[in-house]
Amino acid sequence: MNGTSHVHSPDRRFVLYLALAAVGLAALPGLISALMAPEGSTYIGHVYNTDDHMVYAAWMRQAMEGRLLFDNRFSVDPQPGLTIHLYFFLLGLVAKVTGIAVASNLARLAFSFLFVFLLHRLVLKMGLDVYASRLGTALPLLSGGIGFLVWHTFGQAIVTPSVLGSLMLGKLPIDVWQPEVFVFPSMLSNGLFMVSLCLIAVAFLAVLEARESKKAVAWGAAAMFLLMNIHSYDVLIIALVLVGLLACSFVQKQLTRTWVLRAVLIGLGAVPAALWFLYVLKHDAVFQARAATETFSPNFRQVFFGLLLPMILASVWFGLRKTDDANEKKRWQLGMGIAGLLLVILFFASAEHLSDGYFMSPTVWALAFAAAVAASALLSEKNPAVNLFISWALVGVVAVYFPALFQRKLAMGLAIPWSVLAALGLASVLNRQEFSARRLITALGVLVLGATSLRWATRELMLARANVSNTTLHPVYLDQDIQSILQYLNRQPGRKVLLALPGQWSPVFGEGKQEQAAPADLRPLVADYNSIASGLAGVYTYAGHWSETPNYLQRRNEVTKLFFPGAFVPEEDILAKSGANYIISPTPASVPGLLMADFSSAGEVVVDGSKFRLIKVR
Repeated sequence: MNGTSHVHSPDRRFVLYLALAAVGLAALPGLISALMAPEGSTYIGHVYNTDDHMVYAAWMRQAMEGRLLFDNRFSVDPQPGLTIHLYFFLLGLVAKVTGIAVASNLARLAFSFLFVFLLHRLVLKMGLDVYASRLGTALPLLSGGIGFLVWHTFGQAIVTPSVLGSLMLGKLPIDVWQPEVFVFPSMLSNGLFMVSLCLIAVAFLAVLEARESKKAVAWGAAAMFLLMNIHSYDVLIIALVLVGLLACSFVQKQLTRTWVLRAVLIGLGAVPAALWFLYVLKHDAVFQARAATETFSPNFRQVFFGLLLPMILASVWFGLRKTDDANEKKRWQLGMGIAGLLLVILFFASAEHLSDGYFMSPTVWALAFAAAVAASALLSEKNPAVNLFISWALVGVVAVYFPALFQRKLAMGLAIPWSVLAALGLASVLNRQEFSARRLITALGVLVLGATSLRWATRELMLARANVSNTTLHPVYLDQDIQSILQYLNRQPGRKVLLALPGQWSPVFGEGKQEQAAPADLRPLVADYNSIASGLAGVYTYAGHWSETPNYLQRRNEVTKLFFPGAFVPEEDILAKSGANYIISPTPASVPGLLMADFSSAGEVVVDGSKFRLIKVR
């Protein structure tokens, strides 16, 4: 393969069938979960990271009311309400007809379908033969690491001792628990991730096409504007990757003033949305607290083992590339040496990074980034699209440790470039095989690389059977009492502030027996309905969400003390402090063995269910 390789016309039928198959597989667990709903209950629409989905739902519900400027329903603090999120605004308009759960899942599947075509367009620009281009499109959709070998349904820790667990420092690889890094887990769990991946692909396509056409500038800038508005972290990913592409193009003597100028103009599309972001950050204290939430990247070994299989096959491709130019061969060897040394250093240095915090200081990160850029440039070839994927893979591994609180967000889509390069490695090995043998080995390779992704699908069904989200505190199905409470709250005008018990998880989690427990034993003793009420009824909650609520842990403890006065001494009157006018209170019959406060004297019982009551506070 080289820069002059013929780019064949798109294999439309193959891509269409592939997109339909991927979307069908991504839709199946949700459809089955909806059909499994117990009598009288309703499927909430998601089983993974339910509290995050309720943040999206709260925005959609505000859009349903005709609001373009959103506020944070997970905080009772004063706020100006300046957030604009175009994706969830549009989904909210759809939800006026379909409901929130249906609208969000339709969008998830629609953008999953679109992403397959956008990825294929990117792969086609690499100048591959038919087999390699098909494999380069298909493999990233399922590819993962070796998480299936140490799989756990909940959390990030390996609770079963093993040799692999020791090598992984007792931490689960990211392919088990971080969906945004991988395509199929994103397809399965989150429409926001899929629309963001689509926009990343569009931005990269625009930069590549801007080399020859100025028309790409307009739609590339539009993609950057939207991406900055709906998932701003991804703009930084693109910028860092393009630095690597710039270095590759310099080595290949492909840089032109026109191409660089057009790429800069594409990037400037993000500026208006970035300026609004900064304005909101300056004027909204609640948004400031949200932006300051610590989301450190995981230990490097979690990243490494989560990408290990595509990394191995990508290394095969790097090693098997052929060239008649002796200088180019030496350059490639030097690039492989720098890339390999960088990964080895990060691997062994990660043994000292055993708790949350920055893995690298700004100076060390800058050196690692420079090494990744240098390795990308040395490994470059004539085809700019190939160089883009090389830069995305190598720079991406370092980008996730960018020294800022949001660094974990910078892992978005990192498995894609490694999986595309892995497809080239697999194709390099199998191209000389007979057709039947090649097809068999290809199927086996896809099955192995996709083993963790398939476990994501089975986890969805298991969680549905257990009626518990992976958060351990949120239900998958809303029973009749909660539905009645949400319906009542939705009918009430004006500002509503609600308190609910932040949840009490099943004892099996405290005993470390969650992996051996029966599905029914995984259900929380009392589910957390704070975020659900904010998302689906638009109420403000005092302790609603771990990231959206300022000082969440403190406020969670305060509300817990309110519900368990026999076990805790409340420090102050949380009812007065929060300004709550509604309380969701479990009935004594629903929590046998738990001595909880009786709020019936605090106000009027406006919804009286067998498990939960809604009390309107006097």
